[in-house]
Amino acid sequence: MRELHARLGGGSALRRDPARVLGRPGREDAVALRVPRPSLAAVHDLRTVVAVQRVLRYPVPRPKALLGDALRRQLAGDVVEAVTDATAVTGASFTALRLEAAGRDSEVMRRLAAALAEAVGLPVDGNDGDLVVRARPEADDWVLLVRTTPRPLATRPWRVCDRPGGLNASLAAALGWLASPPAGPRVANPFVGSGTLAIELALADRRAEVVGFDLDPEAVACAGRNATAAGVAGRVRLEEGDAAAWRQADASLDLVLADPPWGDAVGSRATNRALYPAFLAEAARCLRPGGRLAWVTHEIELTRALLAGPGPWRVVDERRVWHGGHHPWVMVLERRSRRD
Repeated sequence: MRELHARLGGGSALRRDPARVLGRPGREDAVALRVPRPSLAAVHDLRTVVAVQRVLRYPVPRPKALLGDALRRQLAGDVVEAVTDATAVTGASFTALRLEAAGRDSEVMRRLAAALAEAVGLPVDGNDGDLVVRARPEADDWVLLVRTTPRPLATRPWRVCDRPGGLNASLAAALGWLASPPAGPRVANPFVGSGTLAIELALADRRAEVVGFDLDPEAVACAGRNATAAGVAGRVRLEEGDAAAWRQADASLDLVLADPPWGDAVGSRATNRALYPAFLAEAARCLRPGGRLAWVTHEIELTRALLAGPGPWRVVDERRVWHGGHHPWVMVLERRSRRD
């Protein structure tokens, strides 16, 4: 939401129709807004957005009603318009249609997929189709969500190397926005992994001084390949280093970005009990007073225990997010001064 308001808040998109947060209470990952045509390209440039979808709403109680003659023609025209606009704005080229819905193998859903595919002149491919249309009930209506790009916006072209437990690039970009660092910050990214946090921060601020480090030399090499593909290799220093013993001097950093092990794909819950307090102690040592730590973790109980009571941290922001089937915790902490 912060990037949305920062980039579009002064334009007609949000003045005419303020963004509405959709989905479950507390889940701010679905936002609806009316976007005038001149703002469509700007929406697709948002780095914290996972995907852009055209919302088509029909006042019918059952999906079978979408296949009636009149509504079927309207539906076909709406989807063709959505695809035409997407192609004009993004240069997208789709190869096949994929309908995602509960009961998508039912006769009604198969007929709906065939009708949509015929309208846009594409075959149906239920597994690999890149024109993704999601159908779902909402109150008394049925809603179709037409993704406007063949791949989600979170799929970055610079990602040429992956690591287990890698962070979604859109969430990584969001951490930078939530932290609100000063311009040209001095930044450390321990647990650098494939480099997502370091790279997204460097892309957002060309003056940032970023160092990323990891104990695993293969991770450092992977991050290096991604940084080169992103064009930031000269602005992101990558090295082997221990997240429990940093090389940075006391109070030398403005921002720390981190995605420590969650104890499933990477690391273990047992080792995290020693790793997390050591990591937090090093972040507190290296951040200047007022500097911030923005991080994401699934070790929620451990983190709450470590932050309970007096200490060097003030909580600036905390929220649950949805990430690859997990519901991790995103936090922004501010380093207190010794006088606080």
